[in-house]
Amino acid sequence: MINQDFDIESLSQNLGGISSDNQQLIKDVQNILRNEIVDEDGLIKFCQQGFTNQTSRLRGIVWRLLLGYFPLNRKYWNQVIMKNKDNYNNIKIENIKKAPPQKKNDHPLSRNTDSDWNNHFQDQQLWSKIQKDVIRTRVKELGKEEYREMLNRILFLCCKLNKMDYVQGMNEFAALILYMCMSDPNEKLQNESDAFYCFMILMTSLKNHFQLQKEKVRAFQDLLKKVDWKLHDHLVNQKMDFSILYVKWFMIFFAQDFHIDDSLRIWDCLFCQKNNREEFLYYLAISFLIQLREDLIVGDFGQILLILQNLEKQDINLSEVIQRAHLLQKEQKKC
Repeated sequence: MINQDFDIESLSQNLGGISSDNQQLIKDVQNILRNEIVDEDGLIKFCQQGFTNQTSRLRGIVWRLLLGYFPLNRKYWNQVIMKNKDNYNNIKIENIKKAPPQKKNDHPLSRNTDSDWNNHFQDQQLWSKIQKDVIRTRVKELGKEEYREMLNRILFLCCKLNKMDYVQGMNEFAALILYMCMSDPNEKLQNESDAFYCFMILMTSLKNHFQLQKEKVRAFQDLLKKVDWKLHDHLVNQKMDFSILYVKWFMIFFAQDFHIDDSLRIWDCLFCQKNNREEFLYYLAISFLIQLREDLIVGDFGQILLILQNLEKQDINLSEVIQRAHLLQKEQKKC
């Protein structure tokens, strides 16, 4: 059964205090979303510069579409939300359990792979490992106990269902997605189940992502040399280890180094790069380096490292960084 149409009209309500350009962006995106079948390419065209605080109301729907959680056919969106709420509740019941009851031939010291007690203790170890990161993840924005519990559940269930190990960095991804969901002005989109499934989709596309890949570090370094050889050579001469940037920037999509609003805006841009996400990460990183070039080009190793490990404290115009990244991407494709 198909539910009634999803509410799109509320996106253009309460536009007081919003600039005329941003009001127009909201209305342009709204017009695309009004179609029964969303024009994904048209949507990307309007959203590729990312959303500011004035346009962030668009983010919840746009992310769900670009991640593939929402189908392009709008009339199914309500159905997706309700169905996955039920599915997620069942997953929680099935996989988050208290200590098992006493059974013959099974006991707390058992190490058999089919032992309920053994599986219970393994679950406890996984939960505890995740919890250690969760308690220090985006404390300002997700410090409430209910949000921490949501984040812990999302990470735990993702690992358990996919039979994968938890690694640091996954918490940053899940935190941004959860915050996106829970801060949406549309109450229908404020739910843990959507955050879980969006996170699962993203993790599926990032297999082996949380491992240092030297060939990708080298590819980035070569691209930087092509774009700005003087800056590249100075960083090399100062013994800059480019793998540091890979871990802090590429591995977690700039999720840790900025105020959450800026990290979310960077992710807006990345999700618009359907088939070129990794490539665009490189251009974003180079654009950040160019933005900081004046200080980097005269700095020694210690000064350079201090700048690059504290991006949130630098004087950075994020709009300029994003625009330059798009320009660099277009220019390099012409070469």
